[in-house]
Formats: sequence, structure tokens, C-alpha cells
Amino acid sequence: MHVVVNENLVRTRVRIASAAHIAALGVFAVGLVISWTNPQPDWKEMAAAYTAIVLGLILYNVGQFFLRRYGPRIRQDATLAKTLKGLDRRFSLLAFPSTKLPDYIMFGPAGVQVIVARTHDGHIICRAHRWSREAGGGLKRLSGLLGGSPFGDPSADVSKGVEQVRRRLEQHGLAREQQPPVDGIVVFTSPTAKLRIDGCSYPVTGLKGLRNSVRGGKGSRDRVLDEQAAGRVVQALTG
Repeated sequence: MHVVVNENLVRTRVRIASAAHIAALGVFAVGLVISWTNPQPDWKEMAAAYTAIVLGLILYNVGQFFLRRYGPRIRQDATLAKTLKGLDRRFSLLAFPSTKLPDYIMFGPAGVQVIVARTHDGHIICRAHRWSREAGGGLKRLSGLLGGSPFGDPSADVSKGVEQVRRRLEQHGLAREQQPPVDGIVVFTSPTAKLRIDGCSYPVTGLKGLRNSVRGGKGSRDRVLDEQAAGRVVQALTG
């Protein structure tokens, strides 16, 4: 299996996050200085202090947004690559190929799969296409409120990713009727995640079931793309 990671994109986004956090601290400091040096501030000084606080919060959240996607404690490419190790050379795992594509894309003989990876633990339920999560109590719940990755709707993220892939292939001259199958899968990488799936839009699995899910059923073992077409698809997704 080939693993292609866009390290330049990751490094750039992490640097942006660090710069935003540093800038946020600086702006907060300005607001504090204004408040401390003016015990009875006039309206201009109060407006400046509140503006600094709001701007600092915006910068902090920008930094958090990028860290939640590209931060070293969040990114899952190494975990996915280790789990999928052993797949033959026809398979490729693309990690962070573009800001306009899903973070993880699996390409194989039968087509393209968008992989939406979640690091959440606890009891995770998808029933009738609706997601819910019981994170547990105490410190786990508190840490989630203070800055853990938002859970969101994994199925919606897969749907969005599938559409992004299809649009990219169209932009590279592959009309939708000429495109390989494009599907998706949700994988929970935490070993303590307990899944209860009953009627979900896309396949859902833990790490143990990921390889079988990527390989799919008997039909997926049949090559649907020749080498030339496969190379064209990979070039479109990495170019």
C-alpha cells in the first residue's frame, strides 16, 4: 500500500495555528494592560479593551480550528496507515491531499473511499441516520467541553467528502458517468469507543474492522479500473 501525506499543507496549517494563538495572547495582554492602567476608564478605553478581548477570542478560535484538524495529537494518518498495513500495492492512502478535499482518501482497485476518522470514545450510537454520543462523566466530559474535537455529524462529513471528490474528478476531465465508484466510511480510532449502529447512511467501524471494510465484499476484489485510469484518478486527487 502506498501512503501519500501532504506534509507541506500540515506544517503550514500548524504554523498558522501557532501564530494565531501567539497573536491572541498578545491581544489579550493589550486588553489587560488597558484595564489595569485605567481603573476608571472612559468609553474609548473600555471600547478598546473589549475590542481586544473579542479580537483575541477570534484569533484563539482560528488557531483551535486548524489544530483540531491538523494538530499532531489529532491527525490520524499514522494510525490509519498502521492499521491498513499489508494491503497490496494497488491501494493508496492519501492524507491531507488538499484543503478542498477530505483529510483521508483511500483509493483501490474498486474505486475511491472517503475515510472520516473520529478519535472520540464512549458509547456512540447511529440509529436511523441520527448520531448521538455518551462521553461519560467527570473529567472526560469536562475535557470535551473545554476543547475536545467536536463530534458533529460523521455521516454528513462523509457525504460532503464524497461530493468534494466527485467535483475534483470533474475538474480534471472525468465526467460523473466516467468516474470510479466513490463511497465513504466512518472509523472510530479510539479503542474504548463502543459502537451501536442501527441504520446509518454509511458503513461505520472501529480500527479492527477497517481493513475488511476497505477491501469490501467479493465484488471489490475485481479490478474496475485499468492502471492508466487509476493513475489518472490519483493524479487528480493529489495534483
